[in-house]
Amino acid sequence: MNTRETDKQSVLVIGGGVGGIRAALDLAESRRDVVLIDKSYAIGGLMTRLDRTFPTNNCDLCTISPHLSESGRQLRLDLKPMTVVEQVEGQAGDFKVTIRTLPRYIDVEKCTACGECAEKFPDWVRFTPGLDPRAPTCMRYPQATPYAFSVDADKVTDFDALQKTCKVGAIIPDDQEKTETLSVASIILSTGAELFDPAVLDNFGGGQFPNVVTGLEYERLMSASGPTLGQLARPSDNKRPARVAWIQCVGSRGINRQDVPYCSSVCCMYALKEAIVTKERFAEDIEASIFYMDMRTCGKDYELYLNRAVNEYGVKLVRSRPHSVVEDSETGNLVITYATDDDERHKTEVFDMVVLSTGFRIPASTRELAGRLGIDLNEHGYAQTSGFSPVATSRPGIYVCGVSESPKDIPETMIQASAAAAMAGTQMHLEQDTGAEEEDFPPEIDVSGQNPRVGVFVCDCGPNIGDVITVSALVEKVRSFPGVAYAEAVGYGCSKESMDKMETLIREHGLNRVVIGGCSPRTHETKFQDMMRRCGLNKYLVEIVNIRDQDTWVHMDRPADATRKAVKMLEMGVHAVARAHPLMEHSLPMNQNVLVVGGGVTGMNAALILSDQGFRVYLVEREARLGGIARNIRATLEGDDVGRYITELAGKVTADQKIQVLTQSIIVDHKGMPGRFTTGIQTGPRMHYMQIEHGVSILATGALANRPGQYQLGEDDRVMTQLDMDAKIADDPESVRSMDQAVMIQCVGSREPGNPNCSRICCQSAIKNALRMKALNPDMQIYVLYRDMRTYGFQEDYYREARKQGVKFIRYEPESRPEVRADKAGLAVCVYDEVLGRYLEISADALVLSTGLIADDETTEDLSVMFHLPRSDDGYFLEDHVKLRPTDMSVRGFFVAGTAHAPKSIRESITQAQAAAGRAQTLLSKQWINLGASVAKVDGDKCAACLICVRVCPYNVPYINAEGYSEIDPARCHGCGTCVADCPARAIQLMQYEDDQILAKLDGLFERMN
Repeated sequence: MNTRETDKQSVLVIGGGVGGIRAALDLAESRRDVVLIDKSYAIGGLMTRLDRTFPTNNCDLCTISPHLSESGRQLRLDLKPMTVVEQVEGQAGDFKVTIRTLPRYIDVEKCTACGECAEKFPDWVRFTPGLDPRAPTCMRYPQATPYAFSVDADKVTDFDALQKTCKVGAIIPDDQEKTETLSVASIILSTGAELFDPAVLDNFGGGQFPNVVTGLEYERLMSASGPTLGQLARPSDNKRPARVAWIQCVGSRGINRQDVPYCSSVCCMYALKEAIVTKERFAEDIEASIFYMDMRTCGKDYELYLNRAVNEYGVKLVRSRPHSVVEDSETGNLVITYATDDDERHKTEVFDMVVLSTGFRIPASTRELAGRLGIDLNEHGYAQTSGFSPVATSRPGIYVCGVSESPKDIPETMIQASAAAAMAGTQMHLEQDTGAEEEDFPPEIDVSGQNPRVGVFVCDCGPNIGDVITVSALVEKVRSFPGVAYAEAVGYGCSKESMDKMETLIREHGLNRVVIGGCSPRTHETKFQDMMRRCGLNKYLVEIVNIRDQDTWVHMDRPADATRKAVKMLEMGVHAVARAHPLMEHSLPMNQNVLVVGGGVTGMNAALILSDQGFRVYLVEREARLGGIARNIRATLEGDDVGRYITELAGKVTADQKIQVLTQSIIVDHKGMPGRFTTGIQTGPRMHYMQIEHGVSILATGALANRPGQYQLGEDDRVMTQLDMDAKIADDPESVRSMDQAVMIQCVGSREPGNPNCSRICCQSAIKNALRMKALNPDMQIYVLYRDMRTYGFQEDYYREARKQGVKFIRYEPESRPEVRADKAGLAVCVYDEVLGRYLEISADALVLSTGLIADDETTEDLSVMFHLPRSDDGYFLEDHVKLRPTDMSVRGFFVAGTAHAPKSIRESITQAQAAAGRAQTLLSKQWINLGASVAKVDGDKCAACLICVRVCPYNVPYINAEGYSEIDPARCHGCGTCVADCPARAIQLMQYEDDQILAKLDGLFERMN
């Protein structure tokens, strides 16, 4: 055993899933040293076993795992797989953590994952993750980091034979475990959770019937890297199923011995995703049915995804309680017995396959780790946090994110990971940028006198490309293109193995330009540009051809046509890159001030974190007071006092010397570049105009309480919103005590035309107020009329408590909405009860409408135009990437948080505020900001000084210089291309998109078309 002590202070991140990786990368990008450890033999976590996430049209495995886990370019990030925590001593700012790294018996620097050991010893090596157990030599998934095998020495009987098999000498038979002590300022726990094993249940056939699989197993069956190479086949007979059923809430939301009471939050969406992917691939050949209790699609635009599944893909939703699954021993088919609300009799249906949607469980190892860390767990085994400190554990200096804190999906995990990184960073000094590059690239090769030698590398991207077109045949055609010196298929081109291979081939074949046929440059261009830099080539000599998004995804039902289109797209890319030339990037000093727009809970939290790190913050609030809509909320579902919290928070903000609070203020103009913005503000009662200079902006403008004109809201004092009832309970409890009956109606003004999405907070608001009303008057009869009860995560505990206390829940369908009659005698609510099969009329002393939130459309529209930012169809600001960058916006230097992004609770708004502050620090920590090379350039000999470019530029950049022609300052140019398109003399070119490159693409498109 080797033991050593490391004195360098850093942040320790425990857990290598997407949450841990996101937190580690945020810290590294903000110039903090990070040690990332994971007990597994590869970094990546559970999500790397998924080929695609929802929505299927803009996010897949490639944009989750390799984009984050391929982090070798982050020199401040130290990855340590197969490593566990042994002991934690000290306190926040000065922890001493002893870690132990197990022997891998393989040198990861030498291992190429060629698989020859697997071919030589097939009994030892298996590569069908999710369906087969770990073998002596094993690699769990194709996107692993490090991309190397691991050996279980206890199962190896002949190490000499294993060594001889490895041609690169990567086997280390005498490898030993290592122990070291780290000095860390803070710790982030991100170990995730395990999926429930349904084999312990005796009614659904999990682990008993071969054609009953879990959701993860179904993912692997559909995956190109899975056991059937992406061909969906029943495990029992390898036949394609004609009818597939999903059963929701298996092991969750139950009271049986093996169940957990909470909701795992992700199951509804991944079942919908799997059903949609199945229908996309097989259309009418497969029938997809989902058996569910409540469809909990309460994330941003998730309701639209649900509607697509039903209306566009024909996924069948069956609201029911499945009782059992029984196998027909002769056919292998499965009979589901279930009951519905509108029929007391049990029904049966026969399916070829059944998919069990299983949720999260905290493993015993995480509970043991929590004991070593000295942090408290809640009753379900997750890390205990508070409502107003959502990522802080019970031990100062130790933070938590992802599923270690509560069940959640990928966007929430990513947001919470950035929040944890921001809070962990407060425990150490923010190191100033020295101006040195993060990675030492070799000098660039001068290719100006060389003929183009183009290398083309085509990804199969698992099922995303390889299942639609034959990549090998595509490569053969590409090899015949003029100028192509080399072409090859590279599997997952963004993986470390593939990129190392491409670098080697570029050097071996003397390539001076490269075309990548794969997915979107939006998520991968930087990685391939860095690859070019490592090869000594200018980063702008690479062309990304988006075969996936623009071809195979949209033409998956027409493989022959998709193949022909891919050929032409690659030919266009080859022609264009042949005309490419090296470009020089521009950079400017970074202004380290921050503009935060919105003085609610979100804006104030973001401002405090950034001021604590030494940054000057301008906090702009249009109202006269800070606090936003939260000033009208008295308590959270968990019972936290919101009023007291807002008062204390506003006091800290106004007392902070680094925060300039501008109330009664609005944004009126804006200009500049990322890192060098100038924003005009009218402030104060007299609307005094002032300008501020800042490097980044955080939009936390909040949302509005919805007050739709339904059910006589605003006309009858007995009809109120949940927000009104919240205030009544606190301010006038006697009036609540005097009530005999109250009715609550859910989804009023939400999930309907004009506001099609779920407002997310309504169900928990109803439960919160119902429990508070019951506390005041236990004899009161409370009826909640709902479509789906969306009490995700631990909110399910309060839903169960409300039912226990006698709150009555009656479901209604949109086609038979409740009707309300109001007169002097009282209120009467008529609703059709599906269980009883008849209409009920309920007298009520109060009618409480769950109306939720709507976007502040006027504010978001004005700011979106001013800042050139996109919005969603329902008026919320649109994030740059739903999974990878849920807090970043499309314009670099802008971040969004809180209910300006989507409806969310106070706890979730605080989390995203912390995340936005953390993401902002990744820019603010740098003294210089790189503006790239895509700027407009004027040819003075062609310019006629017609002033058209001066007039059309939305950023007022061009001007007529002393020599009499137009000039464009590259430091101010946004690269939008407006001036290029309008110049009548063609005197302006947009670098990286010059005319000759565009025309070359057209030559490639039409040259061989007959």
